[in-house]
Amino acid sequence: MKKTSVIAAVLFGSATISTVLAQGGILWGNFFTATHAPIYGVDPANPMQVRTGNPPSPLGIPAGTTTYGGALLAGTGFTVALYLGSSASEVMANSSALSMQAFRTGAGAGYTAANLTATDPTRPPGTTGVNVQFRAWDNRGGSITSWSQVMAAGGQTAGGSSDVFTVGALGGSVPPDIFLTPATLGIRSFQLTQVVPEPSLIALGALGLGALMLRRRK
Repeated sequence: MKKTSVIAAVLFGSATISTVLAQGGILWGNFFTATHAPIYGVDPANPMQVRTGNPPSPLGIPAGTTTYGGALLAGTGFTVALYLGSSASEVMANSSALSMQAFRTGAGAGYTAANLTATDPTRPPGTTGVNVQFRAWDNRGGSITSWSQVMAAGGQTAGGSSDVFTVGALGGSVPPDIFLTPATLGIRSFQLTQVVPEPSLIALGALGLGALMLRRRK
């Protein structure tokens, strides 16, 4: 009797630990059968312009109407990263990437490798309402390894972000439930821009300059 109780307790404890440690999975990228959303570099004619939306077919699936002047991102000199949040505002404020990749080259330029998988240690399988954003940047020979560094570069490093979208319930197993792994099919194209400092920092700089000029006049 005691042996049976011990076995039951062990099994129950194992199931509980499994549930606690379960991590929700996501299949990510911008190239799927139903979704082609290439990512572009800075438009030389409009280096500060933010632009999102799929290009026309055959590059964009589903086809869009957005045109891009920059080249398709290619190779290890550019990084694309995946960010998650429970709301649009949360994912946009999130500076910790769940996963990062370089870009393909040749005919695959503008796209990540296929079938990239990532797991979220903070969200169990079955979690719904997950907001997703892609960000990409010129990693300057591998020296820029995070979005925080892109923002801190003050316009010296090109970067860009996708529109925020949602995915289905995160995949994985929490006995007795099994959830299929969702894919980032809602991703749409975007381009890099020459990132500038936050407007608040610009305003502070202008105030500081004004105060200095006023002091000199006195």
